[in-house]
Amino acid sequence: MAPTIGITFVENIEDDPSNNYIRAIKEFGGNPLTLYPGISDFKLDDIDGLLLTGGGDIHPDNFDAEWHPALYNVSEDRDALEIPLCQAAIAADLPVFGICRGIQIMSVAMEGSLYQDIPSEFPKEASPQAQVKRVDSRHTIEIVANSRLNQITGKRRDEVNSAHHQAVKEKGEGFEVTARTQEGIIEAMENRSKRFVLGVQYHPERMIETVNFHEHRRKLFEAFIQAASE
Repeated sequence: MAPTIGITFVENIEDDPSNNYIRAIKEFGGNPLTLYPGISDFKLDDIDGLLLTGGGDIHPDNFDAEWHPALYNVSEDRDALEIPLCQAAIAADLPVFGICRGIQIMSVAMEGSLYQDIPSEFPKEASPQAQVKRVDSRHTIEIVANSRLNQITGKRRDEVNSAHHQAVKEKGEGFEVTARTQEGIIEAMENRSKRFVLGVQYHPERMIETVNFHEHRRKLFEAFIQAASE
């Protein structure tokens, strides 16, 4: 039977088949369940895995920082849904996969911190991370040997996409950093003490332009769905 995957959003999108996250979960064998602020009658037992998706910025109160003027699309209601949900899923050893905002939520949920705006806060000049004319940026990541990400992708170096201006600064408790950009921005982290707890800063749900992108996307989602099936 297909595992049920809780997918977080800022609002109820009613299982929209055109949504990239929902489409990927269905494509690789999962049954999506949309989770959003205000959802009623939801219990952690209702899902076999949790997908924390991309979206707006996280309120800095959640990691004891001052408000940065570059912040936008902040939803305190979404923060209030995802942070405790992530904590509960990790504690219960449910598979958790975080994408873009999702890796940031994972870090903050486990007492990590964020760069609120890479261009103004990152100590080195970084390659472009945001979209340009609605097209994702691309860059190379360096993957740690023998990490889960390395084992899944079979790569030590790979090209990925980007559409973000925030990033993990201090990783959350229990995590190890397993990929970075060449400038040092965290691109992946994982908790190897759990069945499957992996976050990536890039957007595998949208990696469809090249054969390599297709393979990277497929391997990540298949590994997540497989973990949720066990």
